[in-house]
Amino acid sequence: MRRFVLSRGWLCCLCAIVLTLVCAVPADAAPRRVVVNARAAVVMDAQSGDILFAKNADVPLYPASTTKLMTAILLVTHLNPEDPVYVSEAAARQARVRLGLRPDTTITAEDALHAILMKSANDVAYAVAETVGGSQEGFARMMNLKARLIGCTHTNFITPNGLHDDDHMSTAHDIALILREALKYPRIVAAMQTKQYTVAGKTFRNGNRLMYLESPTFGEVIGGKTGYTSKAMYCLAFAARQNGRVRISVVLGAPRKSLMYRETRRLLEFAARDQHLQLV
Repeated sequence: MRRFVLSRGWLCCLCAIVLTLVCAVPADAAPRRVVVNARAAVVMDAQSGDILFAKNADVPLYPASTTKLMTAILLVTHLNPEDPVYVSEAAARQARVRLGLRPDTTITAEDALHAILMKSANDVAYAVAETVGGSQEGFARMMNLKARLIGCTHTNFITPNGLHDDDHMSTAHDIALILREALKYPRIVAAMQTKQYTVAGKTFRNGNRLMYLESPTFGEVIGGKTGYTSKAMYCLAFAARQNGRVRISVVLGAPRKSLMYRETRRLLEFAARDQHLQLV
């Protein structure tokens, strides 16, 4: 029997052809594998609601100040920009981070919106709760009703600012739904995108580091909300525009602030290239 033996030249050519064919496989045919160190994470397509990536997406966790996205939604749907927000003694006593407003004073609703989304001011969020809901408890009922109306299934808000309460819980998926809702309101988007603002003589900068990227590799920056408590650890809900689509990334429980930003960027960079991501 005659044996056919490939020469080294023919073997190299064959390997090159196979490599070309493998590289030509569409990106969405094989999901990209992603390592995420945060406790939970989600990437969502804002238009369709499709989940492109999920890690512990429906596990209830402490959401920290990403809570303030819901506070902002209720603020813009119940108060006009120039409406007053009253600062009570209880509001002024809220734990840091605070704007430092004095009791029995007022600021405008528009100033309050910028203070809670840019500076994450806990005193201002509490003042919004009392102004809109009559009390923290009344506002929490409004928050939870709105959460259910937009499809949240594992959320139970107790505070308007995300300060720790054992029963104050949400999930990465639910926070993505809340940010998706928040993006419908131009006032919220404009506040999230503001770099510097002054309220009652106090000037502050946006605390979200991703807002200062000059040429982000994950698309066009839209905005979002950071969060931190010692029990929640570092949290970030963030949105970017990618090839005509708006993508939302939520990271909850990152052990370090730098990792929170890095994993958000990595998830959005992968989402910009691939239709679906796969958890390792």
